[in-house]
Amino acid sequence: MAKRIDMSVFRPFAARIFALAALLLLPSAVPAAPYVYVARAHLVDVQRAFVNQATASMPGAGVRAFQDPETENSGTERFEIRWYANPPGIPPGAVLLLESVQERSPVLKNHILRTTGKSEGHVRSVIEVPPAEVQQAGRVVKWRVRIVWRGRLLDSKASENWDG
Repeated sequence: MAKRIDMSVFRPFAARIFALAALLLLPSAVPAAPYVYVARAHLVDVQRAFVNQATASMPGAGVRAFQDPETENSGTERFEIRWYANPPGIPPGAVLLLESVQERSPVLKNHILRTTGKSEGHVRSVIEVPPAEVQQAGRVVKWRVRIVWRGRLLDSKASENWDG
């Protein structure tokens, strides 16, 4: 006497195999998920420097001239920002924002640098506080740098004495 195998057990499995084969063979039957770009970047380093305005040369070799104390504030504050834009990069329009508070002014000042081209990999950007602003409000006491793209904050870095 031969035993009979009940094939009804294998029907759900066969239906799954058929459905999987249909998905693999007919790609147009399944709508593709849209590609969503996510911009990513991070700040590597912020170097701060003060560049004095050129002083008039004094005649004679090795002659030191005493400068007016106001010349300490007659220069440019330079912030060299090194940042990294993860591949595939950030399209044009990324904004580097320097927020600063100066010695003689409690007002928070914004300095904006917009990128005009695609940013990818290691990027070096420079934001300068003009000499007229340094003479009026003093040197920068505390600062914060931000990278923003389409209203979304990508990264932020601040000085040690920054509040908040």
